[in-house]
Amino acid sequence: MMSNESSRPSITQADLQAGIDGGQFSLRYQPKLDFELLNLKGFEALARWEHPIYGQIMPSEFIPVAEETGLIGRLTELVVDQAFRWYKTTPGAQGHSLSINFSAKRLSNLDFSNWLYEICRRAAIRPDTVILEITEAGMMEQRLLAHDMFDRLRGRGFQIAIDDYGVGPSSKLLLQRLPINEIKIDTSFGIKATTSQEARDFIKATVDFGHSYKIKVAVGGVEDQDTLNYLRSIGVDYAYGFLISRPMTAEQSAEWILHRRQLTKNLLF
Repeated sequence: MMSNESSRPSITQADLQAGIDGGQFSLRYQPKLDFELLNLKGFEALARWEHPIYGQIMPSEFIPVAEETGLIGRLTELVVDQAFRWYKTTPGAQGHSLSINFSAKRLSNLDFSNWLYEICRRAAIRPDTVILEITEAGMMEQRLLAHDMFDRLRGRGFQIAIDDYGVGPSSKLLLQRLPINEIKIDTSFGIKATTSQEARDFIKATVDFGHSYKIKVAVGGVEDQDTLNYLRSIGVDYAYGFLISRPMTAEQSAEWILHRRQLTKNLLF
């Protein structure tokens, strides 16, 4: 059951601490395909909080609390541990990319790049397969530190993606200067791609901008064949969405990988 913010008290530090300590957090995995041949490029790990009373609580609700209370470090460690264990133990996952959402406040820690690199070394995971996703709004909040922050991460071999692009404050000049690999257009634009000229114009302009700086562009919200066909026709690089797969548990993702060619063969036009 999805949480209903209006029907429960606000999340507190004690709630979040109990959730972390009590093993209430788990990950879902959503595949990313390239648009050229619809080959599997990787997975995004998505955190979910299964609260014993309120049901599933989404990151948009608990991440701000984690940042404000200083628990973002604990939560990051939990997510990285679960995601890396899944990556190492799921047949067919290794060799593809693993995208993980990170708080800009956590990334700004000077020791973060060294910490994550050491975790990768111990797990025998190549840093260049790990994509660190930071929201457009988070990047802008940390814009004075962003270049140094991203340089340190790229220096360790990690890839950087700007997430939720198009719904927050933005600076194309800043994006031009930052060492990023991927722009992820917000899902709302993908959902409206076949019904809104404004959405189509924004996606096309972002594709043109990204490619001019050798930045890949991904779009979520791909829920039907017409949307897939349109985005493919204008040169979008990567696709996420329910047409391909909903976010899956670890067990479901292993099954999806095993049968992915059969599941996606009809998506090519």
